[in-house]
Amino acid sequence: MRIRQSIPFLLFTQIYFHLPLQCTRDESEIKKKLECIANESWLCSTDYDKPMNIQKTHTGMHINLFLEGRRCLVIGGGKVAFHKTELLLEAQAIVHVISPELTDEFIRLVELNLVTYEPREFETTDTTDATIVYAATNSRGANRAILNACREENILCCCVDGNWSDGDFTTPAITRHNQLMVSISSGGTNCRQSKLVKNSLGRHLEMLGAANLIIVGTDHHHLSVEEREPFHLTGDRYERAGFMMMQLWGIHEFLLLNTCNRVEIIAVVTSETSENGILPHSMGFSSIKENKYYIKTGEKAFEHLCLVTSGMLSQTPGENHITAQIKDSLETAKTRKWAGNMLQEWISSALFISKEIKNETSSKLDTEQIEALALRYLGAKIESRDTIMIIGTGILGKSLVEESARSYKKTIWCYHRNRPLIKPEWQDQVELIGFNEIKNRLGEINLIVSAATSNGYILTTAHAPFFDQENSTHVVDLGMPRTIDPDLQTISADIQVLDLDGIKNWNRQGLCHFYDFLSSSRKITAKHMHIYEKITHNFQGWNPSE
Repeated sequence: MRIRQSIPFLLFTQIYFHLPLQCTRDESEIKKKLECIANESWLCSTDYDKPMNIQKTHTGMHINLFLEGRRCLVIGGGKVAFHKTELLLEAQAIVHVISPELTDEFIRLVELNLVTYEPREFETTDTTDATIVYAATNSRGANRAILNACREENILCCCVDGNWSDGDFTTPAITRHNQLMVSISSGGTNCRQSKLVKNSLGRHLEMLGAANLIIVGTDHHHLSVEEREPFHLTGDRYERAGFMMMQLWGIHEFLLLNTCNRVEIIAVVTSETSENGILPHSMGFSSIKENKYYIKTGEKAFEHLCLVTSGMLSQTPGENHITAQIKDSLETAKTRKWAGNMLQEWISSALFISKEIKNETSSKLDTEQIEALALRYLGAKIESRDTIMIIGTGILGKSLVEESARSYKKTIWCYHRNRPLIKPEWQDQVELIGFNEIKNRLGEINLIVSAATSNGYILTTAHAPFFDQENSTHVVDLGMPRTIDPDLQTISADIQVLDLDGIKNWNRQGLCHFYDFLSSSRKITAKHMHIYEKITHNFQGWNPSE
């Protein structure tokens, strides 16, 4: 396919004003008006002792001009004219230069027969048959004359001096990388800012040659609840982590996955960023041993993403909450401008493959959601189905209430700030209370599940006297970080606290065939690895038909 070289322009339309010379009896005013016209400053104020600081602004449209074989005219022989000539030559235009004198670098272009040249002043007939014209002399009056001549023949003209706002276009700052070209323009109002943005983007474009999928994280397989608590991103820590990642060069897009069992950054990065260790350091993993966290890149990262999305690496294998959590994390990242089309395509592909994994394993794997597992554990400890307390109103909290409403006569649902809605069919079974009322109800409860999100303990050792002093109370803490102080059970033998790791250990005996399902899931992912290769190729290639 033939690739056409081009040059971007910022085109704008404008309204022209003709200011007639008004008669006056004051010779000094006439002199000032004549000076104003001579300086071609039609923006002078009617009060000539107070000149107006008015500057035209334009809302232009960036276009890509294909100038190959077209005659383009540059009037001027200085550095600015030379720069414009270079841009035209890059677009394979036929460039004709008119100027009494040329710089040494300009003379070199003439000697190489890259441009044609006439050593003289501009004449109005010079613009005939020109596609575009650059008025780039060191005389504002001469540039105005060139612009007027172009106007007569409806030829696009760019003035490189103070006349720029009366011209037809400006040339944006340009940065290129292979076949990708980015143009930046301030509409002529701030060229330095445009250049600064161009240089910054130029450095970033150089990194776009590689778009590698990488996942850095830790989970319940690598760290215990106590060990991984400090790394979980809750509240302000989540926002700070995202802000910090946004400042790092080499990260194209990313999302932060923070669940009760894992904390991960899933990112598309340059090759250097995938190897220099900045991501583990930024996640705080430099303080722990390397075998306590994982770094997955390339195909291994894609396999990991598919397995996580299908729930095969969850605390309860095959559970479905992780799918919603990944989708929510992606939407959050897109809202905050952390992620875009790149990660969207990776996640969508992983979700597609995870469906096949679930279809293959669901009939054989006795899949149980974490909330069902928690309630099954409590049911094994206390057979009574009278009353249970659920703390938390998030996705997990709502699911727990949904499950408990079917099994228990009464559910006490505890909320922090936002009072949840109770389904009509729950009216006689579910009671809502605020967190500050929990201690007053502990004495009548022997089964508690916490699925809240909090930066501190909701139930502490200070609550011990409020518990039932005659019967055992079993508490399951599904929060991460934990929301129930584990020291509660050291104060009273009648209080038993089980965290996520405890649930996993209790349920481990039912997972004897799990590794067979995990192996099957990996085979399904391997079968679809061509999707990974296609996405990688699309990111690292380019599309000439844009």
